[in-house]
Amino acid sequence: MKQRFFVFEPSICFGCSGCVAACVNANQLSGGLHWRKVLKLPPNDGKNDTHYLSMSCNHCEEPPCVSACPSGAMQKREQDGIVVVDYEKCIGCRYCQMACPYGAIIWMENQKTVGKCIMCFERLDRDELPACVETCFSGALKMVTIDTADEAIENMKSIENEVIGFEHIEDVKPRIRFVSNADQGACK
Repeated sequence: MKQRFFVFEPSICFGCSGCVAACVNANQLSGGLHWRKVLKLPPNDGKNDTHYLSMSCNHCEEPPCVSACPSGAMQKREQDGIVVVDYEKCIGCRYCQMACPYGAIIWMENQKTVGKCIMCFERLDRDELPACVETCFSGALKMVTIDTADEAIENMKSIENEVIGFEHIEDVKPRIRFVSNADQGACK
């Protein structure tokens, strides 16, 4: 089964939030709602350099939001592992929101449903990139597709599971990886 991953390189992100604006526009979000956020991290390199972290849903391999959803509204696509929301089935209980260890699911008051990054799966189905990736001016945010577990292991050796500001929770296996450098303070 294919798995899609976000890959982020904090050392080249300059915090423009173009990815956030692209997500808002592509998903027609209003009222200050954001499915992607750019976090400004405190300096930790002794040089007072500013680092940023672009975050959204991590489309976990073992998504707790899917198992917490009593209505079946939260689903993981078989063909690529993207976690999506069926708004017609959402009953507004917010159990998925409480189950997400990354705080990636938001309450959309006007619709009385939850919402989250869906990795622009409609765009992917048309062989287009997610809006956030396509708009990333620095190239810090990318998406990769891995076809097999062996390929995933081989291709992911050069990148990290964690960076400052993000904890890899092995139980859920988030599908985001980081290109790091020693100045940014990556950890394994």
